[in-house]
Amino acid sequence: MHLLHTTTRKLEEFINPPDYAILSHRWREEEVLFADIHQEHAKGMKGYAKVEGCCEQARRDGYQYVWIDTCCIDKSSSAALAEAINSMFTWYEDAQVCYVYLDDVADNGDPDIESAFAKSEWFTRGWTLQELIAPTSLFFYDSRWREIGSKNSLAGLLSSITRVHADVLTRINARSDKLMTTRVSFSVATKMAWAAGRKTTRPEDRAYSLMGIFKVHMPVIYGEGEKKAFFRLQLEIMRTSHDQSIFAWSNPAAGGHKRGTWPFALYPDYFAKSGDIEDVPSDQWIRYSKKFMGTDVPRLDFAATNDGLDISLPLRPLAHESNEFIALLSCRRRVSDGEHHIVGIRLRRSVVNAERYERIDDHTLEDIVDTREEFKVKRIHISYPLLSDSSEAFFFSTSTSLFIQNVGVEEHGFSVINMETAPSCDLQMHDSNFVLLMRRPSLSPKPLQDIKGSHHLLRTMDSSWLASFTYHNSMTKEQFVVTVGVSWIQDGGPWLRITSEKPPPNQLSRLKIDWTSYLLKAGRKVTASVKNGGHASAGKKRSIMFDRYSVNITVYGDQ
Repeated sequence: MHLLHTTTRKLEEFINPPDYAILSHRWREEEVLFADIHQEHAKGMKGYAKVEGCCEQARRDGYQYVWIDTCCIDKSSSAALAEAINSMFTWYEDAQVCYVYLDDVADNGDPDIESAFAKSEWFTRGWTLQELIAPTSLFFYDSRWREIGSKNSLAGLLSSITRVHADVLTRINARSDKLMTTRVSFSVATKMAWAAGRKTTRPEDRAYSLMGIFKVHMPVIYGEGEKKAFFRLQLEIMRTSHDQSIFAWSNPAAGGHKRGTWPFALYPDYFAKSGDIEDVPSDQWIRYSKKFMGTDVPRLDFAATNDGLDISLPLRPLAHESNEFIALLSCRRRVSDGEHHIVGIRLRRSVVNAERYERIDDHTLEDIVDTREEFKVKRIHISYPLLSDSSEAFFFSTSTSLFIQNVGVEEHGFSVINMETAPSCDLQMHDSNFVLLMRRPSLSPKPLQDIKGSHHLLRTMDSSWLASFTYHNSMTKEQFVVTVGVSWIQDGGPWLRITSEKPPPNQLSRLKIDWTSYLLKAGRKVTASVKNGGHASAGKKRSIMFDRYSVNITVYGDQ
């Protein structure tokens, strides 16, 4: 972790950081970045005044160090950026004080719901949600660094502006100064509702900015798109939670149609009307089920598969619709003090005489008052609908599939900190392994230039870059990058490379390379190999329909 000294204006790196203040703000033009802060030209940049103001305030409060995201993160390093994104909540939580600098608030009058303070852009951004929630001590400042008030003194107004419960802001009922209130007491749906309507510059950050609030970690993959990033976030939340309010969302753009849709929300905005939904604890749900729904007790576990969601839910047929049902979730909506309604969703049987369903009428949630003797518990599968390429699907049909398995990687201290994919490639996560899916490019007389960006490379008809995976050892600071692709020429196939950094586009291979290696420190070695595992065998013509390959990335040697 890099901290900026408040007097010398020099960055210093710490493993066990001293006491520090931290800044929350809106990014503007000419921010002073990591590469600028030690350069003479930094003092002439527009963002330097903000750095100076933060340092001066920290010095007045008795702190020698501050953390500012603009200049304390080396964004040219994928490892440093991934670490920062996954650690951000903790860094704000561990800071002794957080300064919120509102450069669009010029007056220092009493803040209220109609004031410039309440209308500041800071309250509309994605990252600032965790920056509001995480710190124990937080103070707001206007554009001239005049104090407006603290998070505690303004808790009621802040709750009205952000929908975040005042107990979260003041730590009431928390078992310690850490954020027990947010991480335990409030449902997944409620916390998602806090994020509804917020914006980020990069679409994936709408999901990444919520990792700390849900106490999960996942690789950062800029270029995967907002929907895939938010889908992965929901999968990570499910790994450690029984909270079924994660399915208590409604699509604000949907009408009253019967089209099948996903069991998962596509965006945080789908939870905008779910802020009053509470999780029903597992023991209470079991007692409730036994009392009102007979002896069949719902299983508490549920899991996502490559085809949908396996879950145990109480079902009741809709009147006059033998294949449509209301399914109860183990969560409830608070309608008044002491009064709650059980929340339900609508399902339709998608296969005759089978417990296979799809969600319908996703524009609404059902409020169920009386459940006695009407619902029957079933173990069911809620499938992903079969959608066309033009629809909102997470995964699409392809011509090539690569199953990438990591062997000995974690045992030698390495983990994947960054994954970047080509626009034509889709990535699926299977625990510590990955599946890459890609459609064969159509014939074209000219090379196709994909959208510009750090994660997009030149793609031609005969050779396509698929993805790069950056592996990092947090103890030794060593890293290596595995880049994989497909050569579409006749008798071609997958190719791969292992390098210390991601290779530039002009160094991409166009030939089939099915094995490569790279020497690590202390006698260790990493190898990557490709084996045919699908319709086409070695030496034969590639399948026109679908090719499958397995890729093993193996680290071995002395530890």
